[in-house]
Amino acid sequence: MSKKSSQSQEQSSDDKSTDSQDQNQTKSAVQEDAKVDSSSSTPTDESKKNTSPEPQIKSQTFDELRTNTGQYRPIAKTVGNWLDNINMDALNHLNEQAENIFYRKGVTFTVYSDAQNIERMIPFDIIPRIISTSEWKQIEAGCKQRITALNAFLHDIYHDQAIMKAGVVPDSYVYASGCYEPWMMGIELDKPIYSHISGIDLIRDEDGNFCVLEDNLRTPSGVSYMLESRSISETLLSEMFEQTPILEVSDYPNRLKSCLASSTSKYDPQIVILTPGRFNSAYYEHAFLANEMNVPLVHGYDLVVEDSKVYMQGIRGKVQVDVIYRRIDDPYIDPLAFQSDSILGVSGLMSAYRSGNVVIINAPGTGVADDKSLYPFVPDMIRFYLDEEPILPNIETYQCRKPEDLKYVLDNLQDLVVKETQGSGGYDMLIGPTSTKEEVEAYRERLLENPAGFIAQPTISLSTNPTAVSDGIAPRHIDLRPFILSHGDGKVDIVPGGLTRVAMVEDSLVVNSSQGGGIKDTWIVDDSKLNDLRAAKTHHSSFEVSALDHTNYYDRAQPIEAGYENLDDAPMILLLSTASQLIWLGRYSERLYYYDSVMKQLVKGDLKKSQVKHLINHLGFSADLEESVKAMSTQMLCELEQQIIPNIVESIETNVQEAKGVIGKDTAELYNLIKRLSSAGTYRAATLQLHACNAAMKQEHPTVACFWQLGRHFEKLERAVLLQEDSMEVSLAFKHWINELPENTRWRELTRLTNQMIRSKRFSDFVLISEEFNLILRQGV
Repeated sequence: MSKKSSQSQEQSSDDKSTDSQDQNQTKSAVQEDAKVDSSSSTPTDESKKNTSPEPQIKSQTFDELRTNTGQYRPIAKTVGNWLDNINMDALNHLNEQAENIFYRKGVTFTVYSDAQNIERMIPFDIIPRIISTSEWKQIEAGCKQRITALNAFLHDIYHDQAIMKAGVVPDSYVYASGCYEPWMMGIELDKPIYSHISGIDLIRDEDGNFCVLEDNLRTPSGVSYMLESRSISETLLSEMFEQTPILEVSDYPNRLKSCLASSTSKYDPQIVILTPGRFNSAYYEHAFLANEMNVPLVHGYDLVVEDSKVYMQGIRGKVQVDVIYRRIDDPYIDPLAFQSDSILGVSGLMSAYRSGNVVIINAPGTGVADDKSLYPFVPDMIRFYLDEEPILPNIETYQCRKPEDLKYVLDNLQDLVVKETQGSGGYDMLIGPTSTKEEVEAYRERLLENPAGFIAQPTISLSTNPTAVSDGIAPRHIDLRPFILSHGDGKVDIVPGGLTRVAMVEDSLVVNSSQGGGIKDTWIVDDSKLNDLRAAKTHHSSFEVSALDHTNYYDRAQPIEAGYENLDDAPMILLLSTASQLIWLGRYSERLYYYDSVMKQLVKGDLKKSQVKHLINHLGFSADLEESVKAMSTQMLCELEQQIIPNIVESIETNVQEAKGVIGKDTAELYNLIKRLSSAGTYRAATLQLHACNAAMKQEHPTVACFWQLGRHFEKLERAVLLQEDSMEVSLAFKHWINELPENTRWRELTRLTNQMIRSKRFSDFVLISEEFNLILRQGV
């Protein structure tokens, strides 16, 4: 299944900053004189210039499932037998099922280069990638070693700077990095770990050796894709799972929460995930992890700093925050310390951080360790801090800021891969062997303008894995991103697996999702248990397995307040902003119901001319009142179908996305179907789907359901008043849901105004309710 390939390894930092592509970063690439004296550094084996006339490119790729003789590798025999016996129709059907599951769950990503900023499905291939535990042990040991050295480096450059004084890493390289933060100098962390969550991108070269392509220490993402891929494999390939001893990855959220909690000495700290919002390409992951860990998903406007402490604004009052797992890049986390026009962060956050009252994970300034210009020095960091030889080698790298390296790169551009030191997502790179002469010459000019902003590497043909494509099964190139958790006590934890990304295009090595790449499930197979697994698996009856699969059936997403011995006693944390979004979700849901009923009446011709005019006058339709009943009805139907209902559905989608931190995954899936149906123009079906969504919302946490119901009944009350209908019944229902809210919330103030309206039945009293209602809606946002 191997094919020849002459293309290069991809630039794999999809999410060094997937999280930050939409944050409009304005920091430029490193600016430095190209003629830095290379004698100021101690070159490593990986960074020495190749003295051969030109890079030697091996065309043979390493096939991860088959040996050179065409036989399946021992750990891949189960998958190989399955592939030999399955037809393409069945294989394609499995991939279609996987795609439908992804769509239903809303597992999408945003392509920022797309003019319409469209959310797209990330391609998934059902054929898994297999790694043996004996191979995994090397990966695990190498990643632990590497991240330990990188964390030591980060602490050093912001304190004693011993490695710079020793000349191992030139200080000019550190200070010139766009991610170096002088703000971090001298800050003493409670637990001296800078990158708690890291992703190290690995490739296998032509000989099958694992090498490090790059390090991701800022805001690495993709772990949700890893977990969702495993969920799909367990569902669609259940028989193979019973025949293969695959190590689990499902406990990653628990491992992550434990790691976050270990970053502070405080007992049972209050953890939050700080997101830039739903337009971020990794927003699905932010909400996913918040749900899995039962911690609040917050935006910058949900947090406030008082007396150098950080609080989130909940419906019951302020709750102090101890640990912030931020998914926002450094320039945007605090407008008072970094980029002043940022609306994503929290004013004064760095003041609280310097005071030791909150932990930010990963720490600001961490990105300097994954600057591509410092990548060649990581082996030396390992030797300097750990006195060990690197377990996982680097790829040979040419630093264009060095005159001799620059000359070599310029002479061999057609054979090399050239990347920006601050680049990400596979953008703005040159793949020499597949580029035209014009592209090579254009890149040459960029190199000459700013040599310090680029590195170059030889062309390496990545390993391949069988992949289902349109015309059958074919090899496609892959990489691997293991996820490493560094605990406050120094322990390093790695979930046995990782995110395997696959280049879906033939002969391409660009695996980035932003460049059309897809994903596979990664199976770490215990090769010591291959022979005795079948007997062990038969101990569980199908009933027992089924019961285990549904143990969390009634669990709901419930971010809870920390510090309670009994979790059942811990109150739910509902942010003021989320409460407002739930209310709007209820309002728009009720509005969709009503307009659907109006459409049915208009289609059937059940409304008299006076009734049609009444609706036009009081609900703001733009139909011409001088026209006939039929003409007015037609105009109203067109307006409903083309403008009003699509806008309502879009508003429902918006509020569902914003409330993902507190509604269950099953409920969110039901709402995703509304979006899918309305996108196909089947608004009637979308309205019918709303019945299922409403039923699910009623089963959510009582506080969540209550705010949603409050929105529904205010919508009914407002409509009754506008249409001059009897509002007594809806007023009483609205009052009921006010009384169901937590007592110490401002919403309870509406009770007095509602009682006043019930007694007087005057429009002016409704206006008072409406003004107060909308004023409270805006609090905390």
